Amino acid sequence: MPGLKRVRLMGARFQGGRLPVDSLAELQKYQDVVRIAAEAEWRFEHQGEALPADLRDSVSLTIERIDEGSADVFLAFEQHAAYAELQTQALDASDAIIVAAYSGAPLPDLPALPPESDYLFREAVAQIGITLEPEQSIEFYPSAPDSSPVTISVETRKQAVDELARLEDFLVAVEEAPITKGLKAVEDSKLTGHITAINAEKHRFSLRTEIGEVHGFYRSSPELLEEFRALVNSAAEGPLTRITGDLQFKNGTPWRFRSVSEVEQVQFDETEWGARLGELATLSTGWDGGSGVPISSVSLDASQKLLQAFDAANLDPPGIFPTAEGGVLIEWASATEVRSIEVLPDGEFELFALQRGQRQGQHGATEDLTRAVAFITGEPA
Repeated sequence: MPGLKRVRLMGARFQGGRLPVDSLAELQKYQDVVRIAAEAEWRFEHQGEALPADLRDSVSLTIERIDEGSADVFLAFEQHAAYAELQTQALDASDAIIVAAYSGAPLPDLPALPPESDYLFREAVAQIGITLEPEQSIEFYPSAPDSSPVTISVETRKQAVDELARLEDFLVAVEEAPITKGLKAVEDSKLTGHITAINAEKHRFSLRTEIGEVHGFYRSSPELLEEFRALVNSAAEGPLTRITGDLQFKNGTPWRFRSVSEVEQVQFDETEWGARLGELATLSTGWDGGSGVPISSVSLDASQKLLQAFDAANLDPPGIFPTAEGGVLIEWASATEVRSIEVLPDGEFELFALQRGQRQGQHGATEDLTRAVAFITGEPA
């Protein structure tokens, strides 16, 4: 159940907890934003179904209390039992767009809206703050009552309205945007885990990952159903599976696949380094402080072949590390020498060796697995 939503009106007019009647329009506009977002979320998850008759009432807000000092308003949903998840999603979506509009950040991606709802949504967000006069402002607390607020004033609203009026940029996934807060969508994102449930009728699935349960839809690729069925296991003991698609992030954490383009089983040998490659396969977009990309399947497959060869040659176990570009670094380090192979995302091998006392190491590159192995073992290629 969503917690209280804090909206604080600042200025002499609101001192002592006074809330002028015409300022209620600000709260009404916020409720309009939440309702439109809830409708969009419902239509996205229930395509082809009619909106429930009670949905609008379920996203109606009420003033829970007003604290003194200013009009410090705390809002809550009138109904809590029905559509609790939808209420949370609608609040998240509404907060994300308000924060973006008033921070200069790219506007976030939300479920597709029909043109008339899209206009109403932008219009409702743009109208928040319409009753404000100079030296008045609204502090909008997007996540929790004690979070850092967004300040809406006569001055800041001008820029926000300009941002919201740019239709071509609105509700479009921005791939280059850092996935740090709010809702962001990244196309061709990869996430690895265990498929624990599928709903063939709604084209929906659940993926259990190291960061928790992630849900998704594959409506745009219904032909993937048989692949999902072959990999599903309700006990999360099925094959390790990598999903590729349009992935939404919520506050920087993978949240929901809006579409899926590929489903692939990930298999590694039952060895210590096989388990390590399995760990690398679970890295999702943004793992390296927001810039890392998932390790490519080509790189993982080539790394496994290299490690199998090194196992057969009885070499000491190497260090195995992910690279931010989506590759794998396999490295041996001792007091006298460092020798490594970086497996690039396309499967090419970059070779490096540095002897103790040397200032410059030996560099090389090859696409030949045998030559890469020979570089480490010292045997003829």
